[in-house]
Amino acid sequence: MSISRRLTAIALAGALTLGGTAAANAQENPAEELSSQAQTQINIAAAQFISSLPQDVKDAAHKYGIDLPTLAGAAETLRYETVQHLEEAGHTKDNTAQSTAQQWADEAAAGKVSFEDGVGHGTANADKGTGAILKLTEQQARDRINWLDREGNPHNEPTGFGVATATDGKYVYIAEFFLN
Repeated sequence: MSISRRLTAIALAGALTLGGTAAANAQENPAEELSSQAQTQINIAAAQFISSLPQDVKDAAHKYGIDLPTLAGAAETLRYETVQHLEEAGHTKDNTAQSTAQQWADEAAAGKVSFEDGVGHGTANADKGTGAILKLTEQQARDRINWLDREGNPHNEPTGFGVATATDGKYVYIAEFFLN
């Protein structure tokens, strides 16, 4: 099956799933009276669906200009743009660093990281490199995406890196990890 058919099938399945959830809620409560709690649950379901997509599907969506909705869409676009920016600076993707970045992002979304001024640090593999986790609202994530849309500065000592995102339905957590 071609990637475009896969994307179409996945998008249709997601739309039906999310549409069914919204329709069920709308029968109980008119759409204009949905509580913020119900809307949050819908956003979390959408984020979980988008997060469950294979990375190559999300990359293809970005490549072909398909915007992923909600907070999870902002998170995925931010991850993609951050990776591109770091590669332009001369850094290279590394599987170990990627795994660590994902652990950090997941810890942050689970509430296991302390933040000061929106910046936190994970604990996994701290002896193997450095990095940070940013805690961003959807608007802050979109502002950062716009900031990344510029030419990067070449790094004097490029290294292996990993970038990962996670959401908790309210915030985007983006973790960047650089190997020593």
